[in-house]
Amino acid sequence: MKKVENELALALISGAGILAVGAAAGVLAAAVTGYFIDYELVGKESKSPQSERQGFGELVITNKLLTPGASHGRTGQKLDAKGVVIHYVANPGSTAIANRNYFENGSEGNGTSCHYIVGLQGEILRLIPENERAMHAGKAYGVAWATQAKTNNSTYLGIEVCHPDKTGKFSAVTYKALVELVADICERNGFNPYQDIQRHYDVTGKLCPLYYVNNPSAWEKFKTDVYLTMNASKPDLEAEPSDWARTAWEWGIENSVTDGARPHGAATRQVCSISMTYQATRTANRATQSTNSEICR
Repeated sequence: MKKVENELALALISGAGILAVGAAAGVLAAAVTGYFIDYELVGKESKSPQSERQGFGELVITNKLLTPGASHGRTGQKLDAKGVVIHYVANPGSTAIANRNYFENGSEGNGTSCHYIVGLQGEILRLIPENERAMHAGKAYGVAWATQAKTNNSTYLGIEVCHPDKTGKFSAVTYKALVELVADICERNGFNPYQDIQRHYDVTGKLCPLYYVNNPSAWEKFKTDVYLTMNASKPDLEAEPSDWARTAWEWGIENSVTDGARPHGAATRQVCSISMTYQATRTANRATQSTNSEICR
């Protein structure tokens, strides 16, 4: 009988531990998937610069919208984006606001711009609303890109990224903010991170962003990190439950533990409780049967 008590206690302790982990995971998931998106700000101009939290993690975007006008790289032409182009600023150590002001002041007569700039400390500035074109990828750097370059600005959102040195590699904090920003954009627009995120190089032939042109594996990792960020906290609601989970749920209904009204969707603490109770009961029953068999012998 001592053996039965020990195994039952062990099962219950294990179940409690798993429940604690499950509860913590639930809190984490709520934090990761909490959205703070102001969709009006995404599509409309803010009357004054302001910040808002949105998307994944602690993503904070500050509005520093460019003055309307072609000389500022803001033509007002409408955009229905099909993807994102990533650039590097090619000015080591320069800040996000400095690069924003470069565009505001006419970019030396070039009238270039972008939608977002990610800074050295992970700060994110919005320069142009996503439903307007930015002038960021319209020049071809080789005949192979001449035709595509003509439609880049009417196809892609543009993101400029600051970097600490001439290699063009993004710092860890900048990289993290960029991943979260791009994941948020892809999530809202239904973009496939493996197909719809491009380097400036891919669409014009320019060696930009330099580090990620010179290191293709780092670029592939970036796209994978975007994908993982988008899907990290999403349960597969279409997946079939495992046999033991299905059996546990049926057991819960039969024993009036649940009314069975929520057999699908993300696991709740209730579902975890039923599953752990079921597992503990099975362990105790097996232990009892084993003890009874020994007695009968």
